[in-house]
Amino acid sequence: MNKLKIVFAGTPRFAESYLTSLIESKHDVVCVFTQPSKRSGRGLKFKHSPVRNTAEKNSIDIRQPEKITIKETDALTEINPDIVIVVAYGLMLTNEFMSVPRFGCINVHPSLLPRWRGAAPIQRAIEAGDKLSGITIMKMIEKLDAGDIIYQEPVKIDDCDSSSSLHNKFIDIGTDTLLLTLDSILENNFMLHPQDNSLATYAKKIKKEEAVINWENNAEMIHKKIMAFNSWPIAETTLSGERVRIHDSEFEKLNINGIPGSIKSLKNNLIEVFTKDGLLIIKKLQKNNSKIISSEDFINSTDLKGKKFE
Repeated sequence: MNKLKIVFAGTPRFAESYLTSLIESKHDVVCVFTQPSKRSGRGLKFKHSPVRNTAEKNSIDIRQPEKITIKETDALTEINPDIVIVVAYGLMLTNEFMSVPRFGCINVHPSLLPRWRGAAPIQRAIEAGDKLSGITIMKMIEKLDAGDIIYQEPVKIDDCDSSSSLHNKFIDIGTDTLLLTLDSILENNFMLHPQDNSLATYAKKIKKEEAVINWENNAEMIHKKIMAFNSWPIAETTLSGERVRIHDSEFEKLNINGIPGSIKSLKNNLIEVFTKDGLLIIKKLQKNNSKIISSEDFINSTDLKGKKFE
């Protein structure tokens, strides 16, 4: 045996990148499970997941159950795959389903487990100020993100990293890591490492209301929120009663502080804002229902004299 018969389960663009790498590999992707398509927009047309769109283009069988039941387990038994690969699928698998494939089910998770189990590991790592994250490939069990680890690859988090840029790092590194892991499984050249549950942290799902900036926080904390919430839900504040979304920033520590939210200066075409402790330097922002612009363009188009972010 030199290739695997794969069933892939995933939904968003992050998962689609892994599906594409598997399709281009020596392995056979015979079926895809992805979340049901949803109606959206003015015409209430069905919006399909990126994984479904790629599967369709490559004439791969597509399943979109509302949840995993005995029906899906029976279907998987009929397909008889060697392995199921799960990347950001969004539905819980049952023990019965996971016991069908010869090599079980493996999951690609964007954190160094057991840190940041759960729905939003990339965002929570940036928000917490972690300097290191990584890709974990684990054998799945019913308990969320708690299975034995097969392989981990560290990924550095820079101060300038947003969730969007870190997401792309995880794709670049993770797709290669997954293919290496599949080779190890084929060669029976791998070990399972149990997680230390006492070290587990939980990356709870992001809520839209978390995006509102509190200028009474320190500059570093606000900066981390801005970077963590780019590209969703985008950190926001108000200026003269109008919503403004901030997409990119830096921070600086100060010996003195002004009124939180007040604009200190427009130095080097950047907007410098006082916080409770330190200076937030805004680089890219967006007025309500407008495009994202640089702070220079914002300064040139908006009267900021005596203004304060609320």
